[in-house]
Amino acid sequence: MEDISFKGKFISSIAIQKYKSISAPVKVSVAEVNPIDNNDVKTLKNVHSLWNGNFSKNIYNDAANINLANIQNADEKFYVLTRQKSNFENLNPEDILAESKIIINNPDTRSIYLDYLQVEPDNMYEAENRIYKRVGSSMLDFLKLYYPNKDIHLHSVFSSIEFYVKNGFRPIERNSSSLFYTV
Repeated sequence: MEDISFKGKFISSIAIQKYKSISAPVKVSVAEVNPIDNNDVKTLKNVHSLWNGNFSKNIYNDAANINLANIQNADEKFYVLTRQKSNFENLNPEDILAESKIIINNPDTRSIYLDYLQVEPDNMYEAENRIYKRVGSSMLDFLKLYYPNKDIHLHSVFSSIEFYVKNGFRPIERNSSSLFYTV
């Protein structure tokens, strides 16, 4: 296994839309979070403290376990969607709009597995005062573009199945919560 020596690093810019506005889309950044870096893990911990979500907790715990063991699996990747435009080595938890954890080459070498996707609760679809829309969809769009030759697999909670279907995912079998997106 090779050593990976970076902190949060800029990956891409993507556009999201304001919820109650006809203004132009807002540019946000996608950054990769390094679970070996203490500062990045602290950011994920603080995101979980702000959001108090089940998936944010799982994302933080997975990164913290990697950090504790000090052995990074190159197939596990953590990404955040952030309003930050610079200084990605010091991610601000209050600017993070979504986070995800994926596993590359799972279940096979032509696939990635979306282990978790969490959107900031104030910007989820059903949030009354949300500022942005399509935040989760934008994270999925990023994954589709960043891994262009890979299918995406996931296991969804029941309440999110419709969201994934709207984003091009299909159930593996009828009434299944295991879904996939194929290129």
